[in-house]
Amino acid sequence: MKYDKPLIAGLIGALATIPYEIITRIFVFMGLGKYSVYQLSSLVITLNRPSSIIGLIITYIIGASISILFYYATKKLGLDYLIPKGVITGLIAWVLMETIFVWLIEGPRLIDPRPLNDYGIHIIGSTLFGGTLGFLFQINLFRINPYSK
Repeated sequence: MKYDKPLIAGLIGALATIPYEIITRIFVFMGLGKYSVYQLSSLVITLNRPSSIIGLIITYIIGASISILFYYATKKLGLDYLIPKGVITGLIAWVLMETIFVWLIEGPRLIDPRPLNDYGIHIIGSTLFGGTLGFLFQINLFRINPYSK
């Protein structure tokens, strides 16, 4: 089972993107943002035509990769406070991904610059992604009971 943990971590990372998509979809539906996370991620490939299906695949790959890196980082960082550590991991990933989005998509003006609200909803979504990641690591990967302390 020890050798399966990176695979499980990757699966957890992919699944942790689902609440991120749900919250950004709600904000987009309310008119507070322009793109959900799946739509925004798809622009890396499609450049100016958002596609939720392509975005789902890209976001799952990115979420799984971040999660596997987070899993290996826990060996150095320890297993205490996994949820706050997950939130910080999600926010670091947000900074890196926004840098790529702005450089690749908005910089050459392939799409109109996004409103500032869009950045805000993705900060909230990344925080939710990281918190979900830490929580799922805690209860599924490391089997730490959050109510035992």
